[in-house]
Amino acid sequence: MDQSKLYKAFERNKTQRSLETKAETQTSMVKTKPKTGTQVLNDLLPSDTLLTREGSVKDIRNPNPLSASVMKKNKLVYSGMKNRAVLNAYRELRIKLLDEHESGNIAVLMSSVDAKDSSIVTAMNLAISFALDVSASALLVDCNPYGTDLQKLVSAKLEAGITDYVLDREIGLENIIYPSGIDRVSVIPAGHNPLSAVEQFSSRTMQELIYELKNRYSDRFIVIHAPPVLSSSEARVLTKYCDRSVLTVPYGRAAIDAIEDCVEALGAANVSGVVYQQ
Repeated sequence: MDQSKLYKAFERNKTQRSLETKAETQTSMVKTKPKTGTQVLNDLLPSDTLLTREGSVKDIRNPNPLSASVMKKNKLVYSGMKNRAVLNAYRELRIKLLDEHESGNIAVLMSSVDAKDSSIVTAMNLAISFALDVSASALLVDCNPYGTDLQKLVSAKLEAGITDYVLDREIGLENIIYPSGIDRVSVIPAGHNPLSAVEQFSSRTMQELIYELKNRYSDRFIVIHAPPVLSSSEARVLTKYCDRSVLTVPYGRAAIDAIEDCVEALGAANVSGVVYQQ
């Protein structure tokens, strides 16, 4: 794909939205900024539900670490890897996301343009890039209930996941968070109940869960992995919990129109950029 065309498409989209926003604000004396995922959650939940920050990066355990050779085989980034360009690319993405966020930790939505493309490896690598900071931790929440390869990327055996938790309140939060095998990175799998996932992700239980995940650890960064944007509705539902969004694009296979449609669906103001996958 011609990257210059992609850049022009994004610029055209941003320009159009900028003109629309300017026209709208001219009719009002007050100019407001779009709410972040954290602000939306604060509005959704009553004050007696809000939690205090209790956890610390020191609580994150890693009983079965992955070796560098296994991480390399799985195309995961790690400190000391020879391909510094790939590692630095994720570091740059992390820096960009943090620069665009006002303060505190951040929740990032990761989804794909192409229905045949899985963004789970990219989502995991973004989580790892946050956890490279020894004073921070990361949590990858897999919200693609239609099948991903998350199990292949971690050392723990994954069982109950987020869709199980939402449907069965007897399942505790501690029963769906697993060590990944990577220092300071934990994961929540999608679970075994893909039916009515849109309704599950829109539920009050889901709202409370995401709020707790974001607020229990002040040093925790969250990456929410969603199904492809154009082939499902889940990604659009999940954006309300996230501060920023990132799209993965299969190199040479995605049309500009498809990319623009995805940006439009997620909200151009919240899309930080795209990551090409080969």
